[in-house]
Amino acid sequence: MLTKTSTRIEKKIINLGKFKNLNIQKIVTKDISDNSSDTFLGIMYEYETFDEIFKKTLTIDKNELGKLIQALQMVEQKENEKAGQETRYKFVTMSNIEFGSVYREKLSSWVNYIKIPSNHFNQNLLEFNKDELKELIAVLKKSEQDI
Repeated sequence: MLTKTSTRIEKKIINLGKFKNLNIQKIVTKDISDNSSDTFLGIMYEYETFDEIFKKTLTIDKNELGKLIQALQMVEQKENEKAGQETRYKFVTMSNIEFGSVYREKLSSWVNYIKIPSNHFNQNLLEFNKDELKELIAVLKKSEQDI
């Protein structure tokens, strides 16, 4: 519905929360011609350099959001177990956002990340720790109730 052609679409954006530099949003699109609507979770990120300001919003539908939350909860559970060797997990959304976790044997710790598809170098990887993973899951669970 976000890219329907030959029709007029109304888009409403409601901010639901933040995680690091990501804005978590509820996006409601409405086809004015037949009054149908869809609701998505939007993940918007932005950055600013000397010469430009860049914003991009990627969407996740409610069904996929439930699967993402389950995947992150599984990672959270695995992080509480001791991994003896390098281990990796990832979940890739239909809009190519990669949520992942890597156990780094040398550090004896897990590093979580969100990789946003982008053509700009070093702007698309967001790393976070175990406590921040709990925060992300909480924000996504709350958002799931709102969409």
